[in-house]
Order: sequence, then structure tokens, then C-alpha cells
Amino acid sequence: MSEQPKESEKTIYQRDKTAKEPKTVSDTPKQPVKPKPKIKKVFVPKKTTFTTDKPMEHRVRNIRLTSKESAKMIWEILIDFQNDLAKAEIDDPDKSFHDWEKVEKFFIRLAKKYSICQSKKLGGDLGWVYGDMTLPEQIITSELVDEIMKLEKFIIPDPIKSNLGFHILMVCESQIHTPKEKPPEKESRPLF
Repeated sequence: MSEQPKESEKTIYQRDKTAKEPKTVSDTPKQPVKPKPKIKKVFVPKKTTFTTDKPMEHRVRNIRLTSKESAKMIWEILIDFQNDLAKAEIDDPDKSFHDWEKVEKFFIRLAKKYSICQSKKLGGDLGWVYGDMTLPEQIITSELVDEIMKLEKFIIPDPIKSNLGFHILMVCESQIHTPKEKPPEKESRPLF
């Protein structure tokens, strides 16, 4: 049997004492690493003026009342509701649009309850109103259409007087009016 070689007591290789000691991670004091906050880009609608020579049309809601006092009271309730929504602080970039949606729903409830107009069951919806439209006389007058065309979106003006009563109007949407073309009339021929 062969004997295993034994290690000598003196090692040939010795460590270099002039080399610097490597720093370990535990030597440096740990500071908590804070993640950088992500910057949210918030959509801020800019009020731009839109001018065109094309006729505009507006989707309008209406509450018609018999007296000026009742119209003023309902109008104040709407404005107070709108102001309360504006004061509420919510971290939502689309807050103004959601607020306007809530105001429109509140307007619909008030119209269904208090309006004396035939559009009451539809929440006061008059549909799309434009300058040269044919008018249902029991619901809207030409003077009222002229007033509607002057209104801005998202603003509820003071009650407007017409010969039908006092109107609280709200423009919900606006767009350029494009008249619909009538389909060409076909000649009537006998089937047989």
C-alpha cells in the first residue's frame, strides 16, 4: 500500500499583506431605497374657441315652468349641485366630465318631476336643435331656438322666458349640423 502524501507545515504560498481588503456589503450602512414616484399625466381640457361658418346644432335638455320664481328656484338648485360637485376633491383626471354627467342626470330627474313640457317623460330632452329646423310649436319656439344657438356647452344659463313659459336650458352636446339628404323618389309603377 502506498501512503498518501502529507501536507507540509509550511505553506509555500502566503497571502499578500499589502493588498486592500475587499469591502463587504454589510460594512456600508443601509438606507431604505425609496421608489421614484411616477408622474401621472392628467388630461386637462383646454377651453378653445371654435369658429365655423357651418351651422351648429346642440343636443338640449329643457325644464319648462309656469312662473319665474319656480324657474329661478330650480335653476339655483342645479347651480348649487354643480358647485358642490366642483368643490369635492377627487383624484380623477376626468372629474369635470364625470361631474357634468352627474349634473345631466340630476337635470333629468328634475325635468321628470317638475317640468310642464311634453318632453317631461324624456327627461326634458329636446333632441338636436339647429337654426332652420321645423318646430313643434307646443314644445319650442323660434325665439327659444335663437337663444339655444347662443348657449355654451356645460353652462346652465338663467331661466329664459318665452310665450310657452320659463325655460331652464342645458346644452349637453354640440356638433356641426350636416343636413340629411332625402332619398330620391322612385317612380310608382304597378306591381303587375
